[in-house]
Amino acid sequence: MSDEVQICQIFPHYAPVLAGAAERFRRYAPGLHARGVKTSVITSRSDPSLPLEETLEGLVSVSRMEVGLDARARDQRLFRAAAAHLQRQGMAGAQVVQTIKIDRRLFRSLLSIKRQGRALMFVSTMVEPETWGRTALHRWANLQLQILSQRLFDAVVVGSPVMAAAQRRMGVGECRLHIISHGVDTHRFQPAEPDQPLPALVEKVLPAGAKVCLYVGHLIPRKGVLTLLEAWPEVAMRHPDAWLVLVGALQRPTISSERERQEIETYQNALFKKLNSLPQVLHVPEQKDIHRWYQMADMFIFPSTQEGFPNALLEAMSTGLPCLTRRFMGFPEGQLGERQGVIQVVGAEPPSWSQAISALLHDEPTRRRMGCAARELIVRDHALQKTLDEYASLYHLLSRLGDVA
Repeated sequence: MSDEVQICQIFPHYAPVLAGAAERFRRYAPGLHARGVKTSVITSRSDPSLPLEETLEGLVSVSRMEVGLDARARDQRLFRAAAAHLQRQGMAGAQVVQTIKIDRRLFRSLLSIKRQGRALMFVSTMVEPETWGRTALHRWANLQLQILSQRLFDAVVVGSPVMAAAQRRMGVGECRLHIISHGVDTHRFQPAEPDQPLPALVEKVLPAGAKVCLYVGHLIPRKGVLTLLEAWPEVAMRHPDAWLVLVGALQRPTISSERERQEIETYQNALFKKLNSLPQVLHVPEQKDIHRWYQMADMFIFPSTQEGFPNALLEAMSTGLPCLTRRFMGFPEGQLGERQGVIQVVGAEPPSWSQAISALLHDEPTRRRMGCAARELIVRDHALQKTLDEYASLYHLLSRLGDVA
């Protein structure tokens, strides 16, 4: 891999905005650079104070496009601008263009990029319902357009066999399909050292000796946080030393419509009305030192209903936390050790969560066993170096062949 490869990643949002997949690939950039992969990013300028052009961490060249505030039209405008930007660069620019978006409304822009002689790569981040629409005919038409859009891509990357199966149903052949697990920085996300200081806010608010049940993620409907709040009174009654700590943002940068915005606002109003009535609950916004919050916790709880391969769950496991999770849409069956007791799958209803959390709080030996097993699984199967090697190999392959189909 002596030849340098230039890739361009198109993200609706990028640093300093914290958006899941974009943040994951930002963390990958130094390791990819060491493997001969030079990264540039085209994204939206969501904040007018952000520069149109900058280089982050001396490695990633970021170009921000003015796409307006209309969430519904944002992606179309971004991809049109990206296609024009790449056209101006000519073949001196990226050999491989990567996106996490695939939408019939983006077809023309993606086709324009493809016709420039660049390889296209799609990274799937979520298992979505495969059909949507008001009528059966509408759903069928949308599915056909989705399948047509998929054919533009030279490579489709997923994080798990479950996600791969969803892509096969969309017509993606084995020659274009690549399973690359999400890589976790096991040095950053590792168990706490003895007597390691707590985050300042935790020391200020939580009493000494508190047992912390941690959730990390956005406070949006599909994450299921309201289920935790409904389960919590029973836990707090049984365990006066237990605290539920929610770390997550209120604003969702990837909102795609005004209707979605209103749904989230209604949900959060109900959530905080409930939260403010409960004992032993703390909410804090997103934290840059999130690894320290994992390290101060006694368990991780993740009631989400729909995911791809969730970063937060992998990071918690890497930190050596016992984890409770729901069997969400897209759950990576067999990959997280749920059948061997490495993690525990909990039912959808609040009483199931009350019972599972209380039982684990009572059982320190089981917490230790689950945490050690979770750490071992992540180090073995999801270490960052393995993921970086696989992505770098694919980028180099695409840059040489242009089409792996």
